[in-house]
Amino acid sequence: MPLEENFNTPDKNKWLLWQITPDGTYLSVVPEDIPHDWSITEIKNTLIKNRVINFDIDRIEQVIKTASGTVEKIGPPFELFEEGKRRYLHMQVTPIQVRFAIDTSILKTYYKISLEDIYFLLAEKAVTYGIDDETIREILDKEIYSQEFIIAVATPPVRGKDAIITELIPIDPDAKPLLNEDGTADYKRWENIRQIKKGEVICSRIPPTPGIAGISVFGHPLSPTPGEDRALPVGTNTKVTDDETKLIAAENGFLYRSGRDICIGSIYIIKGDVDFNTGNINYSGDVLVRGNVNGGFSVVADGSISIEGFVESSYIESKGGSVIIRGSVFGMSKATLKAANNFSAENVMDAKIIAGKKVIVKKQVRSCRIETEDLEMPGEGQLISSQVFFKGTVRVGSIGGKIESVNEFVYVEHEREQYREELQQTTELITKLSKAIEVIQTKLFAIKPNNITPELENQKKLFTSQLSACNTSKNQLIEKRKKLFRLIEVMPDKEALIAAANISPIIKVSIFSIQREFKNELARVKIGWKAGAIRIEGI
Repeated sequence: MPLEENFNTPDKNKWLLWQITPDGTYLSVVPEDIPHDWSITEIKNTLIKNRVINFDIDRIEQVIKTASGTVEKIGPPFELFEEGKRRYLHMQVTPIQVRFAIDTSILKTYYKISLEDIYFLLAEKAVTYGIDDETIREILDKEIYSQEFIIAVATPPVRGKDAIITELIPIDPDAKPLLNEDGTADYKRWENIRQIKKGEVICSRIPPTPGIAGISVFGHPLSPTPGEDRALPVGTNTKVTDDETKLIAAENGFLYRSGRDICIGSIYIIKGDVDFNTGNINYSGDVLVRGNVNGGFSVVADGSISIEGFVESSYIESKGGSVIIRGSVFGMSKATLKAANNFSAENVMDAKIIAGKKVIVKKQVRSCRIETEDLEMPGEGQLISSQVFFKGTVRVGSIGGKIESVNEFVYVEHEREQYREELQQTTELITKLSKAIEVIQTKLFAIKPNNITPELENQKKLFTSQLSACNTSKNQLIEKRKKLFRLIEVMPDKEALIAAANISPIIKVSIFSIQREFKNELARVKIGWKAGAIRIEGI
């Protein structure tokens, strides 16, 4: 379609002198008329707005830069895009790709789609990069309709590499100095300690890379995703070098982990009380308090905690060791004391105690909730108005007092789940043995008595021996499975779960979800589980 005379050129581009003849398009440029801010992109956009489909922008730019003042041919006569074609050409453009299809209904028209038509639509959408000329030509040459093709593809960005942290020194996560019975650290005895000196390099860091930018179909850069950064695991008594490539020791000590962080620890000693002068204590190693822990304050440590005085309504937690209190605990119903291993004190009143292994109280426990494996109150130790949740045993001098109180004991079951796991394993072994027995029986059956040879006779003896062994093992496992079924249904006997020199009413006992109350005064008794029931016997 030839260019019409009403070619729309903006005023600022009137210095471009176009001449369009039947044999070509010509352009003359007078050097003095060229504005200093002329733009080849703007000229290209003007041609696109005028729907010109066959201009050579590189040739036009060359003529402008030469600016000879003479008329120069820039190509064939300008042709315009026929708007009627647009409804049959479907193009979806994103920064990543261009999808294109020609509607079959164009066959009912006189329109013929040209290479220039498709390039014009791409230029109209500002697509300049990643154009697949071969695919476009194939669509037109083979006249492929109603099938979508990707005719332009961006170059995707390349993600950056993640930062790399390399530990140069092995670290034992359980490393800590052992404590004496009085709570002080014995530095002559160490347990798996990795000692380190100030200034030593603990680990190194290679920073992340930014990645490589891509190019969109519009020719614009596509920002890459930078590699994930990882900070050096700086913890207590460690520091990072100025270039953030090394973690070094800031003090002499021993290495240990606190979550992801790497720390250097030593015992932390508070010479007096934990109060407003010290604030709350949260330490990564072991803690020794020479005085008391006043109400409202907390002492939290990854290692063991030793307190030489008393504890009021406070929060005490040893995440990886024991809590040792030389004095008493006066909790006022607000104290919580936790120990990963053992807890010990002189007296405990109105507090919650949680210990992973053992609770030891020398004299009296009153109005407390205790969660532990074993509770020991030797000699004349007295338990009053308290709840005890235990997994092992309870050994107490006396339970209850002169004034009637209720003490509750709950045996926290964990065996039943172990039996279920063992039952599953046993059943799987029986299944495997059954399959092995079938295979051996098949091999024995294949040995015919009429064709037996010395070699086959030896094989028969071997198979017979294997079959006998498999059957014996299978029968043993079947008996074991029956026993496990019975154990799950009726838990095995457990004698002397609770033992006391004296019991005053009322005590409530729960074992394997069975509950029983004892309302009489008793002396030298033990309470256990026998024949599927809670039993009490004399010691």
